[in-house]
Amino acid sequence: MKRILIILATILCVAVCAVAANYVTVTGTDVRLRLQPSLQSETLTNDKGVNLHPAKGQRLECVGETKAFYKVVFNGKQVYISKKFAKADAPTATPAAKKATAAVSGQQYITVTGTGVRLRLQPSLEGKTLQRNGVNVHPKKGERIKLMGQEGDFYKVNYQGNYVYIHKDYAQPE
Repeated sequence: MKRILIILATILCVAVCAVAANYVTVTGTDVRLRLQPSLQSETLTNDKGVNLHPAKGQRLECVGETKAFYKVVFNGKQVYISKKFAKADAPTATPAAKKATAAVSGQQYITVTGTGVRLRLQPSLEGKTLQRNGVNVHPKKGERIKLMGQEGDFYKVNYQGNYVYIHKDYAQPE
């Protein structure tokens, strides 16, 4: 019975966030991301066991929530962040942005048109870049990447299991 209630609560929370297309902004520093919605849960770590932290001010896509946690996407993984260290953003899409996203949503892939293109963790030129072992990850020129949507001047893509952003000057939708 307890499992059924947990499943129903999770479905309801995911539906609430999905309808609102929410994002949360990280308000703390060195915030631990949890694998389950509990302060006793394991934290998200890299392959060396070091905790991974979102940057203060970083926007994360919200895919669900519980009473005390938001379920968010960080580096392509669904994890939990305490509501004490994040605040829900009001939907920010303008009618023009919604129209652009709708136009892109019919597209399935983008093709990278530049070399040394940076993949950003937020849709901003100031956003941190996708890195592995401290080195920027760059897609190859001509590489096809799964398109997830558009935010402003950035395409949201799924690159090797990571939800990241690529500036539209360096990619072409197919």
